[in-house]
Amino acid sequence: MKSRAFTLIELLVVIAIIAILAAILFPVFAQAREKARQTSCTSNMKQIALSLQMYAQDYDERFFASGQLPLTKGEPPPAGDGTNIVKMMGGGTSYFVQPYIKNTQIFTCPSDDKQNYWGRSTTGWAWSTESWWGRPSSYMYRHVFDMDGLNQNTTSGTPMASLGHPASMIQMFECSAFHVEKLPLYGGVHPTATPVIPPRTRQVVCAFADGHAKVFRLNDPENAWDVNHDMNWFLHDPTGNSADFSTGVDYNGG
Repeated sequence: MKSRAFTLIELLVVIAIIAILAAILFPVFAQAREKARQTSCTSNMKQIALSLQMYAQDYDERFFASGQLPLTKGEPPPAGDGTNIVKMMGGGTSYFVQPYIKNTQIFTCPSDDKQNYWGRSTTGWAWSTESWWGRPSSYMYRHVFDMDGLNQNTTSGTPMASLGHPASMIQMFECSAFHVEKLPLYGGVHPTATPVIPPRTRQVVCAFADGHAKVFRLNDPENAWDVNHDMNWFLHDPTGNSADFSTGVDYNGG
């Protein structure tokens, strides 16, 4: 009995069907993979959030600040001018919580594209030869926590007693929306330094001041989001009024 071979047309039809299925399924697989990475990232943040709590409990319920980093190379005095953020992203945060976290790899998001946000990998800073430098983090220790209250004193961290709503206050966050848009949270932290107001749908993994971590959706970037504000500074209630540590909460995160 003779077997019938496939014709060229039949083979092309089969190939076309396979190509269509691949085009449909590959994005689904990519989304599933990114979701898994986001879950891993959230786990990282949870461990960091717990380490922050343990640190505060060991230091009279006060968080650390960049001005407490050892500076031995003649660096300029600590200031809340943005360089403090650089110090924390480039190794400072890891330095402070190292006794509570033995695996420093949790400071790297699985989807981090390794761009040099805020100069976290720069070797030309005055402090780049310090022993705590050189461990760039995917997560930013929030500017307003890196000082005593809302003043510019970076030699003393924020006391836990000053936090009116710790469960609603972000303490650390991804320096970029790594898992969805692959965009920076704010133009100023991107190497292009082009100010960008984030979309309502932007989601990032955040750690909160009470020790929990979750995927945070901005939902409503109100007027506070201008070229001079970013995730480091917003402390605004839903009415748009500025809020302080004793009473304030962040955006309505979903």
